[in-house]
Amino acid sequence: MNATKTNRKPLLDIEDLSVEFKVAGGLVPWKRRVLRAVNGVTLSVHAGETLGIVGESGSGKSTLGRAVLRLGELTAGKVLFEGTDMAKATPSDLARLRRATAMIFQDPYNALNPRLTVGEAIGEVLRVHRKVPAGDVKARVSELLQMVGLAPELAARKPSGLSGGQCQRIGIARALAVEPRLIIADECVAALDVSVQGQIINLLIELRERMGVALIFIAHDLALVRRLCDRVAVMYLGRVVEEGPTAEVFAAPRHPYTASLLRAIPEIDPDRPLSSELLPGDPPSPLNLPRGCAFHPRCALAEARCAEDPPPPLRRRGDHLSACLLDNPT
Repeated sequence: MNATKTNRKPLLDIEDLSVEFKVAGGLVPWKRRVLRAVNGVTLSVHAGETLGIVGESGSGKSTLGRAVLRLGELTAGKVLFEGTDMAKATPSDLARLRRATAMIFQDPYNALNPRLTVGEAIGEVLRVHRKVPAGDVKARVSELLQMVGLAPELAARKPSGLSGGQCQRIGIARALAVEPRLIIADECVAALDVSVQGQIINLLIELRERMGVALIFIAHDLALVRRLCDRVAVMYLGRVVEEGPTAEVFAAPRHPYTASLLRAIPEIDPDRPLSSELLPGDPPSPLNLPRGCAFHPRCALAEARCAEDPPPPLRRRGDHLSACLLDNPT
């Protein structure tokens, strides 16, 4: 990992961010209920650093990623990018954000316009953001394709004639076309074969080291996060319940939810059985959260107070933070 803690200000500073959606009232259709998809999240990312965000489906990972890039509305909180609060962004602020950030999406086919050739799809980004003179677009497209390990000749092809791995590399090339300082990769290898996943992860590692780009890697596969990320934040039902250096979180998780996720990582040894302490059940509905800690109905360590008292805010022990009533940092 190439990122280190410094005294510099973070490239991205998320403060107490919340995102809520109004949904129909179920048995009472005219009543609107509020779904809190992201609930008071505070995180930061430095230049050249990779932050992994993990959790089960419905934990709010993708909503958080889209909110950071202002691809969705925010309810409360701050999103400071290079010191500017994008939660209160002016049109010029948003234009600057678009020029400095990019997103890699989960589905490599749907992320590309099937009517455009690869060269047209990447060239469109270059023209919109005026990254190179019109006469240099073709050469820059070739350069970007080579940067992600593809032959320049693919510029004449359309997505339908390419593999999923090739399409995802093209998605990365489009992201790099804006020369971003921050990339958010949202489950960007989930739809790919395992061998292709490894190639894409290696590519992201290489690009980070070569270009110094900051990366937020959203995933449910903790094995990939362990390989790629400097730090990891664990989300459960819209909240960050643990955050810290990846090696430290994996070696000594402080929240029972994190520990359960880590026990579910498959072992390389096929003769070694899965843990008998895998996470039971499914998360409760975010529209009907249990009293106390939202994780307590699934937690093997839960005590009576966990069903009554809300979890504490994230508490720090060095660079490692967690939000569990049972964890008492000294």
